[in-house]
Amino acid sequence: MWLRRGWTALLVAAAAWAPVTAYAWGAQGHRIVGSIAEDLLDPPTRAALHDLAGQESLADLATWMDEERPRLSHSLPGSARWHYDDIPVCQASGAQPCLRGDCASKALERYRAILAHRTADPEQRLLALRILVHVVGDIHQPMHAADDEDRGGNEVEVLFSATPRSHRRSHAHGHAHSLHSVWDVDFVRDAVGGESEKEFAADRVAEHARDLKRIEAGTFTTWIGESHAIARDFAYGQLPGFACGQRLNDPVMLSSRYRNEAPRIVTERLADAGIRLAAILRATLGRP
Repeated sequence: MWLRRGWTALLVAAAAWAPVTAYAWGAQGHRIVGSIAEDLLDPPTRAALHDLAGQESLADLATWMDEERPRLSHSLPGSARWHYDDIPVCQASGAQPCLRGDCASKALERYRAILAHRTADPEQRLLALRILVHVVGDIHQPMHAADDEDRGGNEVEVLFSATPRSHRRSHAHGHAHSLHSVWDVDFVRDAVGGESEKEFAADRVAEHARDLKRIEAGTFTTWIGESHAIARDFAYGQLPGFACGQRLNDPVMLSSRYRNEAPRIVTERLADAGIRLAAILRATLGRP
């Protein structure tokens, strides 16, 4: 069975030597997506989830692909590319080349089919569950659906003006974050504020209780297209000095407007991801 604990020591050692890489949402965002989805499961789906994953919650499952990334690069070649769809930010969203099927949209299609196959090997279905829970979250992070030949914003450095307390220490010494990482981590932290992850998740479920059917509608491609539009129009589009195809070589100072709006966008994307994940799980696990 695909288990986390047997690799803990290896992952700790690898982390000490590995370069810092931005993953979609970071652990906090992924756990929130899992918690939102878990709040929306019906009893049959909860029972099926327990049969497959035991005591692991969806919040636990949601971080597995990042935690196991070093091992998965060997056991599932190409899996490092399953976290995103590389759509050029200055082109229309839609179907893009996906070399050997190694992109988020194709991975989601493959593993949803495996999870829905009730007689498939349980270990393969558990693997499919772990991948679905994580990658559904990933595709709602705008920087995982857009690229300007900068590795999804990983090569764009940004700084904060009027730095809030949560950023004061790192930026007081002029340290720049990547554009990708501030969407992964900083704006999630700003969105959550002083709430616990479970409280934040419960608030999103209550807030959107009347909108569930509308939010659940669409396909993986539709949802990736939403993220691409946000990246095009805001995450990249509202950067000072941004122009398609022109490299931003110097750190970019984010405006107060950008910093105030981004957490609101993140809040909505986390809510959409959790609501849609719950719908997928009810359809693949809960139905007889």
